[in-house]
Amino acid sequence: MKAVYSVIAILLLAGGAWFTYTTLRTITLSCSTLDPKPRIVAFGDSLVTGYGAVPGEDAFSVLSTSIGVPIRTLGVDGDTSARALARIDSVILEDPDIVLVLLGGNDALQRVPLLETEANLGEILSTLNGAGIRTVLIGVIGGFPRDPYAPMFESLGNEHVSTVVPNILSGILGRDEYMSDAIHPNAVGYARIAERLVPVLERVCALHKGKTSL
Repeated sequence: MKAVYSVIAILLLAGGAWFTYTTLRTITLSCSTLDPKPRIVAFGDSLVTGYGAVPGEDAFSVLSTSIGVPIRTLGVDGDTSARALARIDSVILEDPDIVLVLLGGNDALQRVPLLETEANLGEILSTLNGAGIRTVLIGVIGGFPRDPYAPMFESLGNEHVSTVVPNILSGILGRDEYMSDAIHPNAVGYARIAERLVPVLERVCALHKGKTSL
């Protein structure tokens, strides 16, 4: 009888290990194992272009390597939410499945009224959603000592069914080891951003996989 229990225990452990392995594999490899692979675009400002780092060391190049899927970057240095909205058609023309939206920093620096920034970002998300594109809204801090952008990003995410990443520069901004200047990360800082985005994008790919399999 003890031998039987031992066999059962081994089988349960093996089954549990296999379940854990397959579950983790599904989560961590969901983007790269999709067939066809999702078309992903990063849309935004200098945090998308990778200002402050050499080509290939920007956040989205590192992210692309990490998930095993190409990411097209459509960033313009200095872009505000209004200027980005004016070129949203260039994103649609890429026919993406997923768009990562990273904007708001220049609005904060230029003191664009909060309601105007929110309206522009909302229109960007609405346009992308209307084209059947999944969105990831990447937040930035909008001021000190309080952050008026935090509730704005949360509200936009809820309204437009967008995955929200709060304040992507948290723990990076203001730390010399991560920054190339006062507002732009260096290669190490961009690597930290990419690291934070990997599990987020994998979850979004898993949702996309579920949608395409229906």
